[in-house]
Amino acid sequence: MKTRSAFSLVEVVLALGVMAIAALAIIGVLPIGLSTGHSAQDETRASQISEDIFSAFASQAQTQFTAVALPIASPSPAPTIDLTSSNSPITNPAAFFYADNSGTLSNSATNAAYSISIGTNTAPGGFDTAFANAVTVRVVSPPLSNQTATAKQGQTVRDYQRVISKY
Repeated sequence: MKTRSAFSLVEVVLALGVMAIAALAIIGVLPIGLSTGHSAQDETRASQISEDIFSAFASQAQTQFTAVALPIASPSPAPTIDLTSSNSPITNPAAFFYADNSGTLSNSATNAAYSISIGTNTAPGGFDTAFANAVTVRVVSPPLSNQTATAKQGQTVRDYQRVISKY
């Protein structure tokens, strides 16, 4: 009679235990990876939103320095910002609106993933104040409830600044 070789019950249980520990370790790392991915997406989207705003301002500054239109689809006509005035993006923003996950700007908080406030400073260092303004775009995720709210723990605040020149 031939003997058959096989794994014993103890060996099978030990192998399953080792595999379970390895699987738990891998599953334990998933939330960190998802959080990092979400943070990277927010950082990319926030900079894209600010660049869209800056490019809209820069393209209009030569002809409409006192009434630069915001790149918002609704309401029509789009609200404007006077680049000859100063406003704080934190306490008294020149504009406050929202953006969804695709970066579409809106006045509505419905489906908003970001809140955006814009501030202006008529005295940027090294520039003639009559022809240049430092514009600050503050992007907050998850969005603030209104323009007077302050960021709380768990919200990410990113400030982007650029000097917009009339010439």
